[in-house]
Amino acid sequence: MGMKEFVHYLKTEFSTRFIRNYRIGLFVLFICAGVIANSWWNNANKAESDYLKSLNLNLAFKIVDIKPTGNHGYGVIYGHVIKSNKPPIYDAIYRDKYTFCKVKNNKVLFVSPFELVEKNDSLVIQSNLAKYWVYRKSKLIAEYNLTITTDFFLYSDLEKGKYLDFSTYKN
Repeated sequence: MGMKEFVHYLKTEFSTRFIRNYRIGLFVLFICAGVIANSWWNNANKAESDYLKSLNLNLAFKIVDIKPTGNHGYGVIYGHVIKSNKPPIYDAIYRDKYTFCKVKNNKVLFVSPFELVEKNDSLVIQSNLAKYWVYRKSKLIAEYNLTITTDFFLYSDLEKGKYLDFSTYKN
């Protein structure tokens, strides 16, 4: 094979094979990254789900106030306990730093998305099912999955606004 044939080979056949193998390699890399990300996400969700179920929290409360943070629709929902299976002072804090809810003297602070709830709605939480329901004027209006957000910026906003402190709320 002379130099001319070798250059022609590099420009045509070799480059075509290289590009095809490069694309296949990128595709395989993309699939592997997706599998790893999915596995990590499932493990995080399983840990949160296991935590919620372990709380065995059955709580019903009437919403008195809502403190939005501007962080992806999350905020603190403040209310008065209607019914609870926990003692009058109770904290559910995931990994010792992410507040799920707090109960103190028949008052509740619940960190959650708040966009579809209003003052005077009632929330019923059953952590063993990882669900909560929203009632308006005694009619069920929505059912949601319980979640715990571990967003550092959300908790920073909550701390700045003192939204996780019962003394922030008037009622």
